[in-house]
Amino acid sequence: MTTEATGPAPEFDRTEPNVKFIALFGAATLFLLGVVILGIQFYFNRLLERELYVKVLSQDSQALKELRAREDEVLNSYRYIDREKGTVRLPVNRAIELLLEESAQGKLKYPRRPAPVETSGASNAAN
Repeated sequence: MTTEATGPAPEFDRTEPNVKFIALFGAATLFLLGVVILGIQFYFNRLLERELYVKVLSQDSQALKELRAREDEVLNSYRYIDREKGTVRLPVNRAIELLLEESAQGKLKYPRRPAPVETSGASNAAN
């Protein structure tokens, strides 16, 4: 089929494409795409959490500061609860010291060993 005017006939690649290579290349591309997407999502979530902490959680509001001041006052001050009965509120640290002293002297007003508890419902359920 050669003619002098047109030259040699064009030749085409008559081999089959390498299906295994194409499938492997496609799978690897999809895997890498998934890894990149997950990596970007992880990075975004980490930045979002950091910004949330910096802008919202790390700053104490005025109401929270006032609440903490009231709690500190209640926990660390003396006060009459009922003057007629002689009931007072002690600071927590002082109450702990008094409790330890009473415990060392054996003057605790409550039982130190647990007592067995009988419940009527448990005996009825067994029958």
